[in-house]
Amino acid sequence: MAATVLVSGGGGAAAISTIKALRMGGFEGRIVATDAERLSAGLYLADAFRVVPRAKDPAFYPAVRRLIEEEHIEVILPTSGFDIYEYARHKPELEAMGVVVAMSDADAMSTCENKWQFYLKTEGLFPLPETNRDPHAWHRFPCFVKPVFGKGSRDTHRCATREELEFHTLPSRDMLILSDLSGVPLLAVPRARLETKEGISSKGRVFRDEEMERLCLDLARHLGLKGPTCMQLKRDDTGSPKFMEVNPRIGGGSIFTTLAGVNIPMLLLRLIAGMELAPQEAKEIIVLRYYEEVVLDNHGR
Repeated sequence: MAATVLVSGGGGAAAISTIKALRMGGFEGRIVATDAERLSAGLYLADAFRVVPRAKDPAFYPAVRRLIEEEHIEVILPTSGFDIYEYARHKPELEAMGVVVAMSDADAMSTCENKWQFYLKTEGLFPLPETNRDPHAWHRFPCFVKPVFGKGSRDTHRCATREELEFHTLPSRDMLILSDLSGVPLLAVPRARLETKEGISSKGRVFRDEEMERLCLDLARHLGLKGPTCMQLKRDDTGSPKFMEVNPRIGGGSIFTTLAGVNIPMLLLRLIAGMELAPQEAKEIIVLRYYEEVVLDNHGR
């Protein structure tokens, strides 16, 4: 499929994984990358790039809209944990322009973004860790606290005592206590994080687990998710999987799935083109990541 694809968040591992997957899949179209930082490696792996304002800047969407028009963008692939919500909010407008926004709708993404709303929508229906928003009602230690709105492991803390819990749940911090484009789920590929650096998998294992795959497909159906989604689960002391969070976008470790034989970005483009998908089954592999350099001159070119 030949198209012009926008990959946002060019400084992140997810964008680089997406661009690599498209290249590995023999993508014949054009890749345009964006980021707020000019010195972002993913920008220089694309066919063209633009430096845009940060997602929270009111100038972000007008700049992106100009880019979409000038570069004749046809498909947007979600990678950045920051600007995907801006794209989701403007999804109806973008689709009216003829742009395919390969991500969930704004309401489903809002549920995933707000950890407490996600808990309320899935409690009793899916396996979740015991969760509470009131630190005074919590009596089991150790426990974990994390922000209602957060990214990666930022501001997540292990609390061994009530004193630590009270410190990390001050009133100024909103914390939790933790012990197909049409919305039809198609496949799930489990991946274990063997090692992480700055919240991104540096060593991982792709494997088969029918229970986890079924749970993830059921949850995607329940939330009405569209396009790519990363779901994080952990097994408790009894071996039962529990959902920790859901990120409605391509993840930083998605290249693991590509290397296992399931190329999510290329599958998305085939779906958009109306092509039928052959049955997908990932190989069970272990992947070790390493740094790869992009060299620019002193003027950033």
